[in-house]
Amino acid sequence: MPVRLIRIMMLALSAAAAVAPASADLVSPGGGPLNSANDELLKLPPPERAEKLARAISEWCIGTDAYLMGVIGAGPGRGNAYWSLRCADASEWAIQIDPQAEITAIDCAAFKEAAPGKECFKQF
Repeated sequence: MPVRLIRIMMLALSAAAAVAPASADLVSPGGGPLNSANDELLKLPPPERAEKLARAISEWCIGTDAYLMGVIGAGPGRGNAYWSLRCADASEWAIQIDPQAEITAIDCAAFKEAAPGKECFKQF
């Protein structure tokens, strides 16, 4: 449980960095070589993308809908990509993919609570 709390806090801090007032810090999908893992994900058809993200959650999630919330272009979170994922059981997840392809995921309710002003399935 402590490891999960640490991951939640790391994702929340990264998400807080993503809400910097200058929108120039955000880049569009495929906007450059900031995150090759994210670039590869964007090349997949939507069903395969959702399936691949679901594997990051756990074996029980069947990904049905994946949504790119944003990619950080500058600052401490540079290159972090943020996705929302909905599973077949209606659970929803916020997923961070860092430039080294490390993945952190928390449920959307915890994400909303930990990063005020941020919600799953909404663009940064």
